[in-house]
Amino acid sequence: MTFKQQASKTIGALGLAGAAGLIGALAFAAPASAAVESIPINPGNVPTTAAGFGPNNCDQVPDDIAVDEDGWVFVLPAAAGAEGNFIEVQATFEDASGASHTLNTTDDGGVVDGQGDNKAFIITPAGWTLVSATADVEDPDHGAKFNLTHTCPGEEAPGSGVPTPGDESPTPGDESPTPGDETPTPGGESPTDGTTSPGGEVSTTPAGSTLPATGTPLTVALVSAAALAAAGVVLFVVMRRRRAAENW
Repeated sequence: MTFKQQASKTIGALGLAGAAGLIGALAFAAPASAAVESIPINPGNVPTTAAGFGPNNCDQVPDDIAVDEDGWVFVLPAAAGAEGNFIEVQATFEDASGASHTLNTTDDGGVVDGQGDNKAFIITPAGWTLVSATADVEDPDHGAKFNLTHTCPGEEAPGSGVPTPGDESPTPGDESPTPGDETPTPGGESPTDGTTSPGGEVSTTPAGSTLPATGTPLTVALVSAAALAAAGVVLFVVMRRRRAAENW
């Protein structure tokens, strides 16, 4: 065999080996490129509160969940035909006032491994209502859905409702009288005979008796009487002198 023929044979063998390696690499890479799709929750599971959904248990929910929080556990059933576990679940809730909140397993929960069927959970304040949810999974079957499997209801925090009139605590001083409210002012006591004069002044006159008026009216009367008396004396003296002159 000539050198040229041997080189051509060697190149051909290398080409076949390279092709086989490329095919093998593509075969191993195929699972890694599975399409990620978003699938909806089973519409029969929403809307619901945690307390209103059954069954209620705290499996797959962290042990340190607070008493005023709800735990929501979702399952990716085999019927969905997806490869692997949940990638992420996004769920929309409404609070007691009707405000909407969207939470996810990355920030508000987690994906659970090694629990039989693939599961994920989200934690919310107690009393919220789940209204919708979607999940990111790999290569699901057409029309695939996931489910809310169970809930771990908490207790709504005290004071979350609107207080009714009278529930508010009194402010300092509301129940205590202010200084002087109970102590009568000087002169405010009722006289022993129970009579008071108009305007709230206490009368010291015994009941049923009447005193003459005093003050300015009496002074005027006395001055007038004195003036009349003086005029009478002057008139008497004048008349007496006039008669004496006539007799002289």
